Amino acid sequence: MSESEKLGSEPSISRRKRNILIFVLIGVTSIFIRLLYSYEFETSALLYVGIPFFVAIALLAILKKPQHDTLGSYYVYASKWSFIVMLGTSIILFEGFVCVVIFMPIYFFILFLMYLFHTMVQRLHEKKKNTLYAHALPVLIVVSALEGVVPSFEFDREYSVSRDIVIDAPAEVIQAQLKQPMELDVDRNWLLSLFPMPTDIEAGSLLSGDVHNIKFVYHRWFVTNTHSGAMSLELTEVSEDYIKTTFLEDTSYISNYMDLKGTEIRFEERDNEQTKVTLTIHYTRFLDPVWYFGPLQEYAIGKTAELLLSELFVPDSI
Repeated sequence: MSESEKLGSEPSISRRKRNILIFVLIGVTSIFIRLLYSYEFETSALLYVGIPFFVAIALLAILKKPQHDTLGSYYVYASKWSFIVMLGTSIILFEGFVCVVIFMPIYFFILFLMYLFHTMVQRLHEKKKNTLYAHALPVLIVVSALEGVVPSFEFDREYSVSRDIVIDAPAEVIQAQLKQPMELDVDRNWLLSLFPMPTDIEAGSLLSGDVHNIKFVYHRWFVTNTHSGAMSLELTEVSEDYIKTTFLEDTSYISNYMDLKGTEIRFEERDNEQTKVTLTIHYTRFLDPVWYFGPLQEYAIGKTAELLLSELFVPDSI
């Protein structure tokens, strides 16, 4: 018996076979993802649930549990290889780092669920018990992967997120503040910091019909693979206590994830010269599944509204 076998690790021939199969898995997964893009399923749960499900099944078949390893260390072992597969496919498909970061939580969550299923079935087999009910978990994952693929299996995509702030100034002073240039170098929430800030904002007056242009530059690979985009925002209705805007065009990186419809700003003056400002952002969710991207995008839009309220609406004199 070789030294590696005595220690409970994989023999070298097994490691070579494993590495070859991992390489094949990266290639096959990349082809599957490319096909989903070709058939316009890139926003469906087939990509964000189905692909991790396929990778998890393949890895659990490829990776044999080393002798004497605990179940916890086996999961870490499988997670390491799943991370390698994800990075491999990302490199082949030239994915940007934002896509990778957003994909990682759901990717590893599906792997964890399949690991639980694998462990559950193994223990039931050892106890010679029926494993039929354990298969409900992969069935639920498969069903979830059909969201956005089957027309009847979709959830509401229209969202409206509101945030408010009370400012020690009358409404006219706050509206005057909106005409001032926005400070672009500001601290942002960790999720928002993944996305580029505007490089230039062309804003005119606050008159109805005015169009504001916002330009973005995004480096998909931190410093290279640069993409440019822009937003055109029209002020469709302006009054003393209400401003409504509509997005006419959005070619920024954000448009890959959602369709921004517009905003509503309400000014509610109070007796002590304070004003409650409520900002509502309307958008359409593109990505499935809803149980992951719904809360994630609501959180991001909520933080965006809070940032805009604190940076755009509060007069410099306060």
